[in-house]
Amino acid sequence: ADLYVGDDLALLSDAAVLSLGADADVTITHDTDDGIELKSKATGATQPVLLTLQTGETDIAASDVLGTLNFQAPDEGQGTDAILVAAGIEAVSEGDFSSSNNATKLSFKTAASEAAAEKMKLSSTGVLTLNGGSGALVIPNAGNIGSAGDTDAIAIASNGKTTFSQDANFS
Repeated sequence: ADLYVGDDLALLSDAAVLSLGADADVTITHDTDDGIELKSKATGATQPVLLTLQTGETDIAASDVLGTLNFQAPDEGQGTDAILVAAGIEAVSEGDFSSSNNATKLSFKTAASEAAAEKMKLSSTGVLTLNGGSGALVIPNAGNIGSAGDTDAIAIASNGKTTFSQDANFS
């Protein structure tokens, strides 16, 4: 039978477990003093744990937010900027949804003395755009920039010296 609760449901014990499904194959466990753990007991390689954020909206238009994960410290004692959303990830439609379109970008938001704002986005076509104030892309010392066929097309030494794996063709 299902359980219906009018207002609040309080689990009083540390490490309490809420089991879901006829076989209790999914559990939500209280991680003492930290949060929750979501676990699927499925062991197959094609059965990962699944958390799906679903909107109830029935007409998705361009720029509609489908779901958001926000990170915040609302009890921070310093107040003002300290209690604003500090970071977030949003799924945002890139156009009106239809039977042949569900183009969606991922928007990555961070804060710097502000409410979190988009600093990087990954489009539905796989284009990564840096929107931050500096727009900088930092490669680790002795790192590479390349493509699938030439992973070290541009090598950047720790002293900043740059070498190319191919001769430059400026035609």
